Amino acid sequence: MSTEGPQEPNEASQPPAPEATPGASQAPKRKKKKLRPPPPPPLTEEQIDSPSKQTIGMLTVVGIMTLCMWVFARGGCNYHPPKESRDPRKVDLTDLARDPKDAAMEFELRWSTKSFGGAAELAKGPMVEQVKQAVRECDADPGCAKKASDRRSTVLVTGQLLERGPTQAVTRVTVTGAGPTPVTHLYRLEREQSIWKTVSRTVDDGTFKPRAPELIGHEHDGGFVLRQPGMPAPASSATSAPDGK
Repeated sequence: MSTEGPQEPNEASQPPAPEATPGASQAPKRKKKKLRPPPPPPLTEEQIDSPSKQTIGMLTVVGIMTLCMWVFARGGCNYHPPKESRDPRKVDLTDLARDPKDAAMEFELRWSTKSFGGAAELAKGPMVEQVKQAVRECDADPGCAKKASDRRSTVLVTGQLLERGPTQAVTRVTVTGAGPTPVTHLYRLEREQSIWKTVSRTVDDGTFKPRAPELIGHEHDGGFVLRQPGMPAPASSATSAPDGK
C-alpha cells in the first residue's frame, strides 16, 4: 500500500494574454484636406457681377408683388357697397351753431346749396323773410332742384370772425363753387339761447372795418388787457378816499 503525500491542486496553465499594441483599437486618422486657395479678387466690373441677374430678378418680382398688393388694398379700402355704406353722422343744430363763425358758415352752405328749409332754422328777424322769398323763387324755377344737386359736391365755404360780443357778432364768409368766381358776404348774427342765428347777409364790398380791441389798464397791478368789441368792461377798482378824511 503506497502512501502519497499531499498533492497541490494542479491549475490549468493558460497562455499569457497578448499585450495590446498601442493604436491597434483606434481608427486610423483621416488626413486633413488641404484648403483651396481663395480666388483672386475681381479686377473688372464684369468679374464683380454685383448685383447678379438673379438678385435683380428677385427684387423685380418683390416690387411687382408689393405694387399689386397695394392696388388691391387701396381698392378694398375705398370700395363701399351700396347697401353696406354708412351714412354720415347727423349733427345737432346746437353743435353746428354754437359759435358765430360756424353758424354763419353753416347758413351760407345751406343757402348756396338751396337747402332753404335748413337755412330757415338759422335765420332770425329780417333774414326769415329773405329765406321765404328764396323758397318762392326756387319753386318757380324748374332747374332749381338740378342746381341744388350739382352744388352739393362743389360748394366750399370759409369764414373769418371779425367782431364778437355777448349777443352780437360779425363774420365774413367766402363761398366757392356756387358761381364762376368766389363771393364774399358779411354776416351779422345774434345769439338766441345757446345758438347763433343770422340777422343780415350782404355782399362784402371791402368798406367794413372791424373795431380794434381796446387796451384796458388795471390800477392794482399796472397790467393791460385787450378787450374785444362788445365785451363788457371790467369792474374798476375802488377809488381812494379824499385826503383829509
